[in-house]
Amino acid sequence: MPDIILILKYILAIALTGAIILAPAWIARQTGRSKNDMILVRLGSWLFLWTGIGWLWSLFWSAKK
Repeated sequence: MPDIILILKYILAIALTGAIILAPAWIARQTGRSKNDMILVRLGSWLFLWTGIGWLWSLFWSAKK
């Protein structure tokens, strides 16, 4: 039983991390950004995610109107 709970915990953590990483691209799509802006948001999110500042920049860019 503890092994199943541990596996479920890791699956949940991976899913949550993936959702956080992909959030800027999803927000850009939902707000109707142009294709060019969506490409910039995805590149900023994927390339500069490790800095944290790049992720915040792409999140800001995807949400601005």
